[in-house]
Amino acid sequence: MTSYRSSDTSPARVLGYITAVFLALVLFVGLIVGVVAGFKTFNRHQAIADANNRAHVARINAANEQQVNQLRIGAQAQKVKIAQQSAQIRLEDAKGVREAQDEISKTLTPLYVQFEMVQALQDIAKSGKNSSVVFIPSGANGIPLVAGADGQPAVTLPGAGPR
Repeated sequence: MTSYRSSDTSPARVLGYITAVFLALVLFVGLIVGVVAGFKTFNRHQAIADANNRAHVARINAANEQQVNQLRIGAQAQKVKIAQQSAQIRLEDAKGVREAQDEISKTLTPLYVQFEMVQALQDIAKSGKNSSVVFIPSGANGIPLVAGADGQPAVTLPGAGPR
């Protein structure tokens, strides 16, 4: 057992212990208050930094979106040019077909059409397929008729008008 001396319990000594405990409590409470204040300051600082980062990322995303839109605009412009060139090609093809048809129609006569029809009938006859049946409407003088839209013959003999 420990024996206590009377000098250990003197009022000055007890007051010293109480003062030391009180100072320790004050320091402990101050430390806790400081830590809480430090957390608040840290959190405020972190919130500001997070907001700055979000703003920076938003600016970067906006710049990227602008670049992507510029690329899309360029791609659309290129598609328009391709479509225009395709239309130009089709137009030139149509002009060529029209010129060819105009040239053919200059030399195409009713007698030539009749000659081509006779040649086609001869080819059918020579083919050896005797099961072929060909109906040929004929007009005056046994000439094949080709009816126009109004029912009148579209192919006539030279010098003869439509009947």
